[in-house]
This record gives sequence, structure tokens and C-alpha cells, in this order.
Amino acid sequence: MNRNDIIEYLLNNDISEVEELEYRDKDISVLRFFYDFDEDEINAAKAYADDESGKEREDEEWSREFFIPYLSELAVDIVGEVIEDLMEDLNLEVQFTSYEINEEEPDYVEFIGIFYSKGKEVDIDSILDELQL
Repeated sequence: MNRNDIIEYLLNNDISEVEELEYRDKDISVLRFFYDFDEDEINAAKAYADDESGKEREDEEWSREFFIPYLSELAVDIVGEVIEDLMEDLNLEVQFTSYEINEEEPDYVEFIGIFYSKGKEVDIDSILDELQL
């Protein structure tokens, strides 16, 4: 497993700020990375929240129940597609998780990905706990 190939693949597919996190098992790569929303995606989330909520944009419900969930689901879908393609192209297994979007800065989502060879048994929750993430 070539870590540089993984990082390059992610960076070439609209994933930003890829950072390798130190982990004791060198057969596993733990990466922190971000998906940054473009202006069209932000505007689509705003339009969705406007249409579905019936609330003003400054309203907490507008943000928490409609705007943020739309962006979160969008990011997970897009990153999920990139990860699926990466798994196929680089013949790896991957588990990933996303963190909640910061309501004050809703222009990106942070992810942690666990990358490893096919057939290896890996528990993402154990790794995240061990790394205190």
C-alpha cells in the first residue's frame, strides 16, 4: 500500500488538506482530510433549506434541520463515491467517518479515513478511540 498514491488520489478528486496521522500499525494509513463546498453547493443547500423549512435564514431550525444536514449528506455522498473509486482503483479497503459541520463555518466537512489492504480486519471505532479522535 503506497500512502503517497492514496494522498495523491484524494487530492486529485476534490479532497483537500490530506494529513497522515501517526498510527502504530504501519499496514494501516489513517488520514484526516476535508471536503470543501463550492459556491454552487452552498447555494443549493440554502435553496433547499429555504424551500423545505419555511423559516428565515437566521432561524436556528433553518440551519440545524435543513441547511447543515443537506451539506453533510452531500459531502458524505461525494466523499463516499471518491472512496469507492479509490478502493477499486488502488485495490484497498477503506472505512471513513465524518465530523459534524461547524455551524459558524459551514463551508467544509472534516473526515477521518482508515486505509488498509484487502482482507485485513480493522475496526474504525477502536482506531479512533486509540488515537483519541
